[in-house]
Amino acid sequence: MNIFLVKNGNEILVFYNETEMKSAGYDADKIVTDEEFNSNGCYTRIINGEIVVGMTEQEKELQEYQEEIDALDAELRTLDQRYLTPRVLAGVSTGDQYTIGQVGKHENEASPLRKTREMLKIKMDTIRAAH
Repeated sequence: MNIFLVKNGNEILVFYNETEMKSAGYDADKIVTDEEFNSNGCYTRIINGEIVVGMTEQEKELQEYQEEIDALDAELRTLDQRYLTPRVLAGVSTGDQYTIGQVGKHENEASPLRKTREMLKIKMDTIRAAH
């Protein structure tokens, strides 16, 4: 089964049958299968005058990077909870060696995650700037 998409100004009209579309006085600007339409969550919009169904490759890439960043943020929160307890934070101000060591361990584990997160953000900004 086909889905008929029609540009109507800044809106997209969706017709599930050609007869209905024709009787409404429209011609299809884009025809997609119902499988393609539904598998993309019926997500459509107009980009540069063309109807786009689903996410563009750039959007998919940005989403993947964002998912990686979200996972890194979760890891960083876990590290904070493990190492930066109230006791540790209080002990740092008094110069307690154990607590200073805990902060050092935290930093050793968190630093590479932060660097990876920053690189992903830069990649995302580069993709956004290119489009």
